[in-house]
Amino acid sequence: MKNRLIMLEGLPGTGKSTNSFKLYEQLLLNGKKVSWIHEVSQPHPVLFFTESCMTKEEYRKFKIKYSEVAEILDEVAEVRKTTVGIDQEMVSRRSPEAQKQEWYQELLQYDAFPTSLDRYEVQALEKWEAFAKNAVQDEDKVFILDSSFFQYQIFTYLLKAAPYKRLESFVGKITECIKPLNPLLIYLYREHTEDSIAFLKEQRGEQDLVSIWKRDRGEPYYQNKQKDVMAFYDFLKDYATYAKDLFATLKIDKRKIEISKNNWKAYENEMLELLKINREEIPAYKAMEGTFVNAEYGLSFTIKDNVMKDSEGVQRHLFPKSQEEFFVEGIPTILQFFGESSIRICGQQIIPQWTETGTIYTKEG
Repeated sequence: MKNRLIMLEGLPGTGKSTNSFKLYEQLLLNGKKVSWIHEVSQPHPVLFFTESCMTKEEYRKFKIKYSEVAEILDEVAEVRKTTVGIDQEMVSRRSPEAQKQEWYQELLQYDAFPTSLDRYEVQALEKWEAFAKNAVQDEDKVFILDSSFFQYQIFTYLLKAAPYKRLESFVGKITECIKPLNPLLIYLYREHTEDSIAFLKEQRGEQDLVSIWKRDRGEPYYQNKQKDVMAFYDFLKDYATYAKDLFATLKIDKRKIEISKNNWKAYENEMLELLKINREEIPAYKAMEGTFVNAEYGLSFTIKDNVMKDSEGVQRHLFPKSQEEFFVEGIPTILQFFGESSIRICGQQIIPQWTETGTIYTKEG
């Protein structure tokens, strides 16, 4: 394929993850080698969700101060040009009592998300550069990124009330480092931002949007805004304006898809046609049913009629990839059935622990 990096972007609620899943499914069914890096993939190669980030010198001093955990930190640390990233979730799994310890609380002080923009730009660009350098080496693999290129950057810069030109400049730097992957940007949008806001309210409930506003209301963007969820709706309108302007300036392969009619099959077909990929029919297989348990982690999930209820109580449809492998709806996790009653977790793991790659679950009874 010409485009080895496919990036889906749009306002929250425009179907980025849903359509990333369909592309992932169809590319695999077409025999392509694919890695879908979900917005909450863990650890994430270009975003910061549960990551502490230090300079190399800060990391060196931290390990001297807390030598008792230096080995654990080195196991999970991602060393870049001048920075070191440490995924907090991975550290916690290797040291179950970590969150009660002084060293862990200090580690959280280096959390990459609430840092200054000056520090963020160094850390984030190095992360994108490391991703691009690794990705380009696997010449046969296609990468799908959702909500990373526009959404994460716009949220970060807009919340900090940074000038648009600073955002545009930084996105331009990211663009330069991913150009060897011949990126394709697919931007999903509704003609009127108010329609996207109405859709979000209907699908997620207004309380969910209130929660986002409450989470972020201390940020500079909200300082001179009204003190209720209407300020978040203003944020989304500004987001849409920034995204429209960014899209216009980019000099890479790109396509805008207007989704107001919610004709998702047609939008999928448009994307597949753009990628010159034939739609493959999903094979008709039924997954083994029952309750599957991993005793080591104390996790379990159930499967019935090709619907999985995961360990967090979320119901997800299963779609056959083959008689032994099933896609899990909406996430890059694949269930691989083997033996008489076991499942291995494959694909790309996301933050919930049950998705950890390589974990084995065994059927009860």
